[in-house]
Amino acid sequence: MNTKREHGFTLIELLVVSIIVGILATLVAMTYSGVQAKNRNSHRQAGINTLQGKLETYYVEKSKYPTLEELNDSAWRKENLKDVNVAALRDPQWSNKVPGCTNAAGEAVFAANPVARCYSYQATAADGSACSATVACAQYSLTATFEGGEKYVKTSLN
Repeated sequence: MNTKREHGFTLIELLVVSIIVGILATLVAMTYSGVQAKNRNSHRQAGINTLQGKLETYYVEKSKYPTLEELNDSAWRKENLKDVNVAALRDPQWSNKVPGCTNAAGEAVFAANPVARCYSYQATAADGSACSATVACAQYSLTATFEGGEKYVKTSLN
């Protein structure tokens, strides 16, 4: 009564190993996407901080902040924000399909109100009213929306 046992894995053993590998793969994928989101949020924060520094320099030189229209004008940016990398002016997940975040040439612009995947800029006169080419902008608010919905806001130092 010799029974011959074949060598190999049973179906149960293969299923258990497959389930464990699947769980580990899911954990790695979730961790990786979380790291990527943190990286993009850090990029947003750095971009807004860079812009704030440039806007404060502009204020020191001109005694006013730019209007939204000026900031969204590529010729104005080329003249007044010369050493700012174009990538710093747009959200890492910017898309030309986000309403209010793209000009007619398909370039990224600042939105008038905070919106996901787009930086926003709100400038006002000293009394809080709207500013324009004839009414100097005395304060501003720059906003980036983090993944997860939190807002990162920098305001004028003036």
